[in-house]
Amino acid sequence: MESVTLDKDKILIMIPVFNEGGRVGDVIRVLKGRGFHWILVVDDGSNDESGKEAQNTGAQVLYHWVNRGAGAATETGLAYFREKGRWEYLVTIDGDQQHSPEDIEILLSAHLKNGADLTVGDRFMSGTNEIPKLRIFYNAVADGITSLMSGRRVRDSQSGFKVWSRSAVEMICIEQNGYEFCSEVIIKAHQLGLRIWNEPIQVYYPEEIRDKGQNFSKGVKTFANLMHHFLFKT
Repeated sequence: MESVTLDKDKILIMIPVFNEGGRVGDVIRVLKGRGFHWILVVDDGSNDESGKEAQNTGAQVLYHWVNRGAGAATETGLAYFREKGRWEYLVTIDGDQQHSPEDIEILLSAHLKNGADLTVGDRFMSGTNEIPKLRIFYNAVADGITSLMSGRRVRDSQSGFKVWSRSAVEMICIEQNGYEFCSEVIIKAHQLGLRIWNEPIQVYYPEEIRDKGQNFSKGVKTFANLMHHFLFKT
C-alpha cells in the first residue's frame, strides 16, 4: 500500500501492560526511533518494574495500583486521550513484543485511506504468521461469538493492535475489565455504525509469552461475562 503523510504529533500510542518488565522498554525505544513522541503506558498493577522501565525509557505512565484487567487498562488509556483532547488518532499496541511497531505506519495508512474509524491489525490475513494452535482455536471461537452478537462477520476480534479515530475513542466506552473487552469494542463499533477495517500485520510468539493471554478457563469466563453484559445489561 502506498504510504500517506502522517503527522505523528497527532498520534498517541497507548500500551497497556501487566508484568512486561524487560520487554516494554524495548517496544518504547523502537517507537521513539520511528518518530512517535506521544507514548502512554498504563501499568495495570504490575508486580515487576514495568512502569518504572517505561518511565525511564521516556513514556508517560499511569498506574493501576491493583491488577484490574486488560479492558480496564485500555479504558484508562482511552479516558486519558479524551481528557487531553490534543490527538486525532489513538494506536493501541501490546507491550510484550508480539507486535511489530514497524506495522504502525501500515495500519495508520490503511486507516486514513479507507476512511476507517477502527482499524484492526489482523494476525491471520497474511498467512505467514506462526501462531500457536490453541490461540487459533480460541480466536476462532471468539470471532464466532463476536460475529453472532454484532450481526456482522468479524475477523481477529481479539487483536490488541488497533488504530482508533477520535470519534471511535469518544463513542466507545469500555465496560468490561477483562479480555472480553476486545469483543465488546468490535460489537459496540458495529452497533454505533462505525467503519471497521482489517489490515494484515506480523505477530511473534516467543516461548516466554506463549502462556500469556487466553487459556481455556479464561476463555470460558471471558465469554460468559460478555454474554451476560450484552444480554442482561440494564
